[in-house]
Amino acid sequence: MSQDVRTVPTPAYEAMLHSAALLDETEQRTLIRVEGDRARETLHGLTTNDVNQLPVNRALYAFMLTPKGRPVAEMRLLCLAAEFWLDIPAACRASALAHLRKYVPPIHASVAESPVRRIGILGPLAGAVIDGWAGERVTDGLAPLECRVLDPAAAHLVAREPIEAPGYDLYVVDGRHRETMSALTAAAEELGGQRIGPEAWTIRRVERGIPQFGVDFGEENLAQETGQDDRAISFDKGCYTGQEVVARIHFRGHVNRILRGFRFPSAPLPPGTALFVGERQRARVTSIAESPRFGSIGLGLARADIAPGSLLSRDPDGEPEIELTELPFERAP
Repeated sequence: MSQDVRTVPTPAYEAMLHSAALLDETEQRTLIRVEGDRARETLHGLTTNDVNQLPVNRALYAFMLTPKGRPVAEMRLLCLAAEFWLDIPAACRASALAHLRKYVPPIHASVAESPVRRIGILGPLAGAVIDGWAGERVTDGLAPLECRVLDPAAAHLVAREPIEAPGYDLYVVDGRHRETMSALTAAAEELGGQRIGPEAWTIRRVERGIPQFGVDFGEENLAQETGQDDRAISFDKGCYTGQEVVARIHFRGHVNRILRGFRFPSAPLPPGTALFVGERQRARVTSIAESPRFGSIGLGLARADIAPGSLLSRDPDGEPEIELTELPFERAP
């Protein structure tokens, strides 16, 4: 009897789960630098999280919104000694830059793209890979979203959030990117790890229930539809662009759609597929993955009044066979 292919881990997946995996995110991420005397104040007024309370060498996750509460960008916002870095998906590069140039007066702060590149080092042996590459224990005691400056001109290390799976992100200048990637690859391979591509990371992202701008949500959505309130939104901070809509939803109402997971009975349905309860469309698939541990799974936006555990169909009045689930599939430690 042939083994179910969904139960056969790929080497890349195994590296993320049991050793170390290197993910070069040069094409997937853009870094924007914001600096100036009023940079902190300005970013606090443009993002959903509390930038005013962010210590130096710490980061947070946040959205940047339109006045109507629609996401312009998602980001990891990193506070350094003399500037802020906005680490954003490439899919929202243009909208983020346009928004910043519209709302950030040059007299308050400067906005510019940076040649810094991001390398993800994922897995339980990620720290050992980085320490081996650095020649010292640079990962010791590094808290989630804490930054350690390894070289002020060339290398910054950030521990990932628990939701992002164990690992770190190394920010290096463009001129040092290739040699750093080669050295990290050699260090990972010594520990049984390897380089991986974005397709492998997508499996982990879906397992962890992490939405991605331009894939699972965009400017047509409301921030709270992503289900990232605890991680991305401060409900205690002062005014910011889009706050009125966010606060009204939080304190007086609710969103009609929310990010959910799907379990498919066989192969995942393509992104964009509408799902139904009876004759009414109630959800839409946005991301899919074949997980060696969880089978055929996906993410998408579903009506908030459809309870997890409900079954949906791919056709109006079709056979209910796709299970709606809470997220994440894999619980973060």
